[in-house]
Order: sequence, then C-alpha cells, then structure tokens
Amino acid sequence: MPLPRGLVILASLWIFGSWAVCVGLRPPVAASLASYAPGIRLMIASLAVGLCAAWPLLRLSGPRERWPRLRVAMDLVALAALTHVVIWPLRLATPWPPERLALIDAILFGWLAIEGAVVAAAIAVSDPRARSTAMLACILVSVLGLPLRILAEALGLGSPPAWLQGPVMATLMLGSEPGALSEPRPWAGVAVLAACGGSTWAALGWWLRGPRASVATPAAHG
Repeated sequence: MPLPRGLVILASLWIFGSWAVCVGLRPPVAASLASYAPGIRLMIASLAVGLCAAWPLLRLSGPRERWPRLRVAMDLVALAALTHVVIWPLRLATPWPPERLALIDAILFGWLAIEGAVVAAAIAVSDPRARSTAMLACILVSVLGLPLRILAEALGLGSPPAWLQGPVMATLMLGSEPGALSEPRPWAGVAVLAACGGSTWAALGWWLRGPRASVATPAAHG
C-alpha cells in the first residue's frame, strides 16, 4: 500500500494556512505569551476541523479501499505525526502547562480514532449512502459542543465537560484559560473516549470479517 504522500502535503498546507490566518505571519507589536495565546487557540481549533471534518471528506470522496483498516491507520499515523510536531512546541509560545496540551492532544485524537473506524467502515464498500452517512456523523462530531451547550442551558444544567463537547469545542474551551486545569477529573473523559475508540474498532473488525462485508466487496476476491 502506498504511503499517503498527498495527504501529508494537504495536511501541511492546512497547518500553514491555519497558522497564517489565526496567528499571522508578522509578530505582534508587544510580543508575549498572552498575545499569542488567542491566535494559537483558534489555530488548534482549525486543526481539529481539518482532522475531524476535512480528512473524512477527503477519504470518503475516494474509491473503495480493499484494505480499509490499514489505509485509515496509515492516515492516522501521518496526521498524528504532523499534528504533534505542531502542538507540542506551542508550549514555548503559550502560558499553558504541559498537562493542558496533553489533554487537548488526547481528546482530539480520541475523537479522531472513533471517526477513523466510521470512515474505514464506509470506504470498505461502494455504497454512496454509507459514505454520506459517515460524513454526516463526522460533521456532527465536529460540531457536537454547540448543541450540547444549548441543550444544557435550556435544561438549566451546567456546562458539559470538555471531552464530551467534541474535538473543536474542547480545544476552544481548554485553550481559553491559562495556568492549571480548572475542570475536575479531566482524564476520566479521555478514558471514556479510549474505551469508545477501542469498541468501534473492534466492531469494525467483526463487521469486516462477517458475511455482509464479503458480499459488499466482491472485487476483493477477484
């Protein structure tokens, strides 16, 4: 299977464009950690949109994959490598402690792993309805935080935890405050995402080995 070189190029362009639009190519007049933090917060949210909405759209627009799990796994490794190269050096340009960056990283790729299983299931077949449904699911995950916040306010409840609000809103929430994390038990949500991700990939493996996948992908036996 060829390496996703095109994906690496497109992801690099997305990262550069996010930096240029959200942070800017020129330094601020009074450069400080506080002056860079708002732009970097928006840039990480833009990265979340690229990972959880633009990447599924790109992969779901392509042909059916004979080895969908391997293709998605290679994509995720490439995207993770690029994203980590960008996220972790931001510790030097923001007032965020390492725990905050680690939590942003874990929530972002926890949701991406769940979406990856959905994308892999959709590209294993040539059914356009399955691909449309998978894309709709990925978009809903990306904007999950907004309807949840509206529902919580309508019911008089507190704000949902960051991890439950999807990758985009979680990065905006966690990047809005400097210093230590104020949210109680922040890593409990990461454990839930990890369990959901493992379950979706296990369900994907069971489905691909079942008779339905064999009927849907006859070209693999040709």
